Amino acid sequence: MSALDFEVFRFPSVGNAIADALGVTQAPECRLENGRTMLTFRRLGLSRWPEEQQMELALRAADTARAVLARDTRKKLRNVAGKAVVVIYEDALSVRGCAVVTRWECAVPGRQEWNSHEED
Repeated sequence: MSALDFEVFRFPSVGNAIADALGVTQAPECRLENGRTMLTFRRLGLSRWPEEQQMELALRAADTARAVLARDTRKKLRNVAGKAVVVIYEDALSVRGCAVVTRWECAVPGRQEWNSHEED
C-alpha cells in the first residue's frame, strides 16, 4: 500500500454523540482510517478494567458508533456504519517516575465481516 492510499479523517461530533449515548465523561477520538472506524478512549482507566467489562463496553461502543454513524447526514459516515469498529483504551500512569502507557485494542467486526467468518 502506498502512502497515498492511506486516509485519516477525524470526527469530533461523532465522538461527542457516542460519549453522550454511553454516559462516559470524556468523548473518544473518532477517526476513519481507510473505511474503518477507530474509537480511542483515553484517560478513563479502561485499560485496567477486568476483561469482561472491557469487552462489554467495547461491544456497546461499537453498536453505539454504528447507530450514530448510520443516522449522520454525511454519506461518508453512513457508508461505514456497518463495517468494523476498532475500540481502543489508552491510559497513562507513572511508575517509579517513568511514564507508562497501557493500551487495549479490540476490533469488533461489522455485520458483513462477521457473517463471512461464520460461513468458513
